Amino acid sequence: MSDRLTQLQICLDQLLNQFVSMLNYVDSSHDLSATNPTETKLSDPMRPVIPTSSEFQSSIYELSTDLILKTRQVLTLIESLPGAGVSKEEQVEKIERLQKELNSLEEKKVQAVRSKDELLSFVNLIIEEFTSDLI
Repeated sequence: MSDRLTQLQICLDQLLNQFVSMLNYVDSSHDLSATNPTETKLSDPMRPVIPTSSEFQSSIYELSTDLILKTRQVLTLIESLPGAGVSKEEQVEKIERLQKELNSLEEKKVQAVRSKDELLSFVNLIIEEFTSDLI
């Protein structure tokens, strides 16, 4: 699983692709209209079949809904980032607390390594005594 920043980047890329796709759809599927009421409606014989007004509106509604959902997903990822909504002082306190916890765990680790070394020396001594008695 990727980290939140990577997920956010992927979602932003997807959102931008959706924007571009929607703009291309609107550009290629809208009904041609005259800019002046006295002009006649233009047509382009090379243009693909234009959807009906209700189909076009339905498609726009669906594309808009997809954009809204993707935007909400991006906002959710942003809110889940560490440090979002947390003051600088709170972040410093958390770092200090975690540093103390890390130091404590490091001290326990050093003690465990010492204990292991002592036990290993003790076991080696017992083995040497046992083998020397056999000789």
